[in-house]
Amino acid sequence: MICESHILNCLFCCALQDLTSHAKILENNKQWDGEKCIILTCSFTPGSCSLTAYKLTPSGYEWARGNKDNGSNPQGYLPTHYEKVQMLLSDRFLGFYMVPDNAPWNYNFMGVKHDPLMKYSMKLGTPRDFYHEDHRPTHFLEFSNIEEGEVAEGDREDTFS
Repeated sequence: MICESHILNCLFCCALQDLTSHAKILENNKQWDGEKCIILTCSFTPGSCSLTAYKLTPSGYEWARGNKDNGSNPQGYLPTHYEKVQMLLSDRFLGFYMVPDNAPWNYNFMGVKHDPLMKYSMKLGTPRDFYHEDHRPTHFLEFSNIEEGEVAEGDREDTFS
């Protein structure tokens, strides 16, 4: 499971939403070994990118599996529910990507359409670019409206004109 880190909220810890999602994935895939499955966060800062790996502890798995509160401070959440684990980056290990069958993977530009309970299927494939048009359909609708001359008027007067 790869998650973009919630930089403003918690730079050096695992977000509780990530723990809950990871526990639910493990719960739905009993054949996976929870000791070998990690949460990989990627934090973007100006000029750098930081990767951190976490795994659920047994108590963290039990807590996250039953957690229904995705607020900022749910009852029972403890920093001992996860631990940092070593990560080795190498070109000697080969891997693969699982991508959604017929849907975008990036909801950064259309967050209101994301639903943790939505149904989707996965396939082996290459992820689309971050800024791919499938990830931001409203941008392309706005571009086509501009080309057609249907520019929406602003709600405010331009005080500098």
